[in-house]
Amino acid sequence: MRLMKAVKKTVKWSCFVFTAAALVVMFTPLANWLAAPLLLEEGPQKKTDLIAVLGGGAYSNGVLGGASNERLIKSVLLYREGRAPKIVFTGGAVVGVKAKLGHTILGAANADKGRFKEAGLMRDIAVGMGTPPGDCLVEESSLSTYENLRNLKAIMEKEGFRTATLVSSPLHMRRAAMTASRLGIDFTAVSAADATMHKTTPVARIHLMRDVMWEYLGFGLYWMRGQI
Repeated sequence: MRLMKAVKKTVKWSCFVFTAAALVVMFTPLANWLAAPLLLEEGPQKKTDLIAVLGGGAYSNGVLGGASNERLIKSVLLYREGRAPKIVFTGGAVVGVKAKLGHTILGAANADKGRFKEAGLMRDIAVGMGTPPGDCLVEESSLSTYENLRNLKAIMEKEGFRTATLVSSPLHMRRAAMTASRLGIDFTAVSAADATMHKTTPVARIHLMRDVMWEYLGFGLYWMRGQI
């Protein structure tokens, strides 16, 4: 009897805390405040040897996720502006969130397994948008930001590229820039269109909080590994 009462009390308080936390996230700018330190102020823009697009995720049916789409569009626009003569798309096999997280933390997933390769999906769309196939390179053996950039550096060294324009999402750019600096890549950072501080509806704030927590988790993991 005492055990049941204790369980009911625990469940009751857990529901109360969860509901209260959800309401705070939905109806206050907490998520926006937490996101602000992640945003990177971009420096002077200049031409580089290539544009590097960091993978942002895709679905198992071969459809790019929102982050990948916004990065892809930004890279094609930069190419058309003459920012660089080549685009490198990065990202290996399309796997589920659980498998990707397992790979990031434990190295459990194989970037070569999977029906679709994220970099290939972005390349195909870029070509469909009018980008010459010969100007589109792919890196298809990475499943994390660190691997994206480590493999990008290898491509740059092999092909003789010295500088890169890194393209990613606003919340992700600071971690990407710190990782690229750690790897010794000479880069200019360019974020896709930023609406972080304009995400003020309850649902948008919940999604923003999820993305913010993911980034802070990534920072902690990369810091422990000496990757930033």
